[in-house]
Amino acid sequence: MGSRIRQFREIGRGGYTLVELVVVVGILIVLTAIGLPFFSAMMQNSRLDAATRQIADDIREARSKATQSGWDYKIVGFNAGGSSTYKNQYRLLGRKTGVAWPADTGPNLQTSTQMAGPWINFNQLYQNVSLNPSVSTESFYVSFNSRGAVFESMSFPLTITLQSGGSRQVTVTSIGGVRTQ
Repeated sequence: MGSRIRQFREIGRGGYTLVELVVVVGILIVLTAIGLPFFSAMMQNSRLDAATRQIADDIREARSKATQSGWDYKIVGFNAGGSSTYKNQYRLLGRKTGVAWPADTGPNLQTSTQMAGPWINFNQLYQNVSLNPSVSTESFYVSFNSRGAVFESMSFPLTITLQSGGSRQVTVTSIGGVRTQ
């Protein structure tokens, strides 16, 4: 009978006490509280980097489409600080050379002489990332001709600032080059 009691005692020793569980949970809470700000900052920087790549790639795509198709292409966007219903968004517009641009805020369309692409909405895609938040003008734009050169722009070079905690810049030179910083 004494051997059976020893067996039960040995079986019961495999668990954890309440004090041990509370200590482990407390350590996990402290580690989470310390790591959460770092994780949040990492996520914010990741969104900012992705947004920067997106707009830079779309500007390069506009230039590429212009040289391949012989049309003029334009990126037009509305700054985050503006009052437009399209603030913090941009889109790609295209036109056959010599034809008027489609309306900046018009519907998406594709005809034999004009094109207006869908809106890229930073409010939905990249939360807390702002396009030109401190710029006083309502909008920005840059247009490329069939040789890939800039022929219309808000300024030369055009700089688009993206902010979310930190900031990044996309710069379009007068010859159509795109740099990110």
